[in-house]
Amino acid sequence: MPNFDDYTSSSAANSSERPVWMSGLDDATAKTWVRAIEAAEMPGLGDGPYQKELAELLESDSATQFTSLQRSGLWLLAGDLDRSHTISQDEGSSEGSFWHGIMHRREGDFGNAKYWFRRVGRHSILSDLSGMYPELHADADEFVDNVARAVRSGQIVDECLAVQWTEWQWLMNVS
Repeated sequence: MPNFDDYTSSSAANSSERPVWMSGLDDATAKTWVRAIEAAEMPGLGDGPYQKELAELLESDSATQFTSLQRSGLWLLAGDLDRSHTISQDEGSSEGSFWHGIMHRREGDFGNAKYWFRRVGRHSILSDLSGMYPELHADADEFVDNVARAVRSGQIVDECLAVQWTEWQWLMNVS
């Protein structure tokens, strides 16, 4: 897994050594989560890989310190799309739709992913991703198409993974 990046979306500033979304955790708990995330494999563009250590941590009491949408994102990272889906489908917010769209994109239901990204509406993260990755993410629909193409052809996979990792980090900060 790549380390957490030191750049952030305009929607969430990060000036500490740990991600903004972990700012409410004590140092020991935050280190445990950072270590588990950094030890995990990069999540694929599709389903998996399953991250046992991260999934076990999500079952611990420390996971209750995160918002439900952050837990949805962490379940995606752990490779459990069903657990993520159970949470995100019940959230009516823009961020809930965003996580829902990511989950459907990863499961390969690209049309449904586009539907959920349309429900996100205008979101600063989508604009910021377009600015950072204009060749892959002019908008959410184009990125879904690029992921579908990468999954089918095996081309531009690393590039799509980089966008997805940035997307995940930024969305965790605002969820």
